[in-house]
Amino acid sequence: MHSSMIASAAAGPFLAACAVLAFAGAAKVVHPSGTRAAVSALGLPASAGAVRGLGVIEIAAAAAGITFGGWAAIAVALVYAALAVVATRLLVRSPGTNCGCLGVSDAPVSVSHVVVDGAAAVAALLAATGGSPLDAAGTGLTARITFLVATGCCAWLGVQLLDALPALNRVARAGGAR
Repeated sequence: MHSSMIASAAAGPFLAACAVLAFAGAAKVVHPSGTRAAVSALGLPASAGAVRGLGVIEIAAAAAGITFGGWAAIAVALVYAALAVVATRLLVRSPGTNCGCLGVSDAPVSVSHVVVDGAAAVAALLAATGGSPLDAAGTGLTARITFLVATGCCAWLGVQLLDALPALNRVARAGGAR
């Protein structure tokens, strides 16, 4: 398969990954306290400034990925690969710790985090040979709206896998969901 076809096919998932990354970064900037426990559990600097700095990096990578694609997609892939490593380390070192990836959420780190982060990294790498993922939406208004709505749904699903599913599993394991 030609690399431009692969990049076009990956554009939607890549755009969704960028949207989730921007949302997560903004949540860290606005509410750094939610991420501090996870960062502290890993023995990393857990100050509000350090967490906000991570949020700014996430926002910048996402914005560059959406705007430029190409080399910026590699930056997005590296951020997501690092987040997958962090999630894996949290699962091993401090299971049950709130991930803090989406700000003040009380969702514990889970295998879903590793899977979503890994899938996002792969989507970004596949999109790296293309331009802005917005270019894949086509030129017609209906095609663009459909592409953006589908991408928004994909991003929403990613957020649910990171936040709602682990929180629901925690409650179910505790016997609170019947």
